[in-house]
Order: sequence, then C-alpha cells, then structure tokens
Amino acid sequence: MKKTALIILLFSFVLLLSQCENDPDGASENSALVQAGLIEAELGPIPTFNCEDGILIPIYVNGTEVFQDQAKYACDNPDLKGECLIGSRIGRIEGTNSDGTPRPEVVWVFFCRRGDNFAQMIGHNTTTGQTAFLELVDGYLPTNAYAQPNVNVPVPSDANYADAWKAPADIAIQGCNSCHSSDPFIHSRWVAGAKMANGTNEPILPEVATSQSKYCVIGSEFSNWELVHIDLTGNNCLSCHRLSNINAWNYENNTDWDLYMPPGNPGSMSTDYQSIKDYLQNLGAFEIDPNGTDVPNCD
Repeated sequence: MKKTALIILLFSFVLLLSQCENDPDGASENSALVQAGLIEAELGPIPTFNCEDGILIPIYVNGTEVFQDQAKYACDNPDLKGECLIGSRIGRIEGTNSDGTPRPEVVWVFFCRRGDNFAQMIGHNTTTGQTAFLELVDGYLPTNAYAQPNVNVPVPSDANYADAWKAPADIAIQGCNSCHSSDPFIHSRWVAGAKMANGTNEPILPEVATSQSKYCVIGSEFSNWELVHIDLTGNNCLSCHRLSNINAWNYENNTDWDLYMPPGNPGSMSTDYQSIKDYLQNLGAFEIDPNGTDVPNCD
C-alpha cells in the first residue's frame, strides 16, 4: 500500500515538474483540440474544407480577367501587399448543428493563399458575434506554387486534428487583430472579385457587419486583442460602416472607395470620406487606432 502511494506521489511530482518546464509562469494554454471544443460550443461543428474547392480570386487588368501573374501593382485589384498573383482561393461554408441541420446565422470562410503551405479559417456567428480564428500548422499543406493542394483538412473527431491545427496561443501571438480589429472579415477590391457559384454576383466573403454588430474572439488567449473601430463624430460614412485602418484605406494601391459609395449616389459623401482618409494617413498604415472605440462585445 505504501509502495503504491509512493509511486503515485512520484508520478504526480514528475507530472508537475513537466508542466512547470513547459509553462514556467504557471499559466495554462489550451491545445488546438481543447480550443476546438470551445469553438464548437458557440458555432457548432468545425467543418472540413479542401483548398481546391475554393473559388479562385480573379485578377483583372483594364477590366479583363487575366490568368498569368502580373507585376506588382500592375493589375486593377492587387492584394493588400500590391501583388497581382494568380492562384489564391477562398470558400464559404454555412454552419450546422451537431445533427447536420443548417445554422444560417453561422458562417465559415477558409482562405488558401498562393505561395503558402498552410490555410486559414474564420468562423463567425452573425447573431452573437462569437468568432473563431483557426490556422493550419506551417507545412501541413504542400506549398501552393499555383495549383491548390487537394487535401481535406481534419476536423476535431479526426486523430490528427491536433497535429494539423495551431494551438490558440500560437495564433493569438500573430496579432491578426492589427487588421481584423473592427470586424472578422476584411473586404478589398482583391478579394471581392471571388463570387458565389450561384450566379447572384454575391462575394464569397460575406458582408455581415453593421455599425452595431457584436464581435468577440473565442478563447482566453485572445483576451488581449484590441477590437476597436474608428469613430469620427458626425461622419456619415461611419453611420453604416465600421472601419479599422486596414479595411478603410490602402496606402499603397490607393483604393478609392468614394468611387463606389454610397451605392445609390457614389461620391456624394466625399467630404466625410476625405475626413476618414486624412485621419488614417496621420495614424499610419496597419496601425490600430489608439483612440478607437471598442466594438460591441458579445456579452
């Protein structure tokens, strides 16, 4: 009996020592699998996807789609880095309940960028605002030089889920909120070209946010992310749109949203739009507004 107790005591000591070595500050971090449980409690089952099934993000030159790489800034719709490369894909998946019935208030968007050897996915509940950021481990997918890898990514019930997906702390430290500070999805001329296959001309990337939409990120690892939006008193553009720096103004490729907004009378809010541009140019590219207003929380 004493021998058994001693063995248990030694085992407990070794386990505690191991935890201290891995986490010297004593703070526990969730694994990818534990994080998946938190996400599924809010959004329903995490879906699988295949990059090959995503919709190609088209590249245009003088209004015509091209199928060869273009020089930096040489296309109508460069990405946020100014690149005009063919091969990135994006896909949308409707959420479900555990029994497979639809949850139309939940949307999943996966993104497979040209040149990457991983993929990303965001899940969002448009009613509650609960949002999940997921990313595959670097190297899990073959590097996408052009053709997307034909791989179905694992879901939490698969034995290799934790080997495929990053732990939430590894995602949180990347600071995705430096761009995704006001809403889960970032719209630009580049990504807006990818349309749903149902012939409605609807962008794959959903337009779900309003000026009062709730937005929060699932997982304690993300608690230090600043989720704020630009708030200029009396600005009519911001009565409908909630903007961060990155999705309001692109410094390098000079996206001029005044040519498109408001939809019924483009250019009629030029003064308000110029005020936003001036404010952001003084703020600096890719910077979170230190005077920003917190987005409506999910509580």
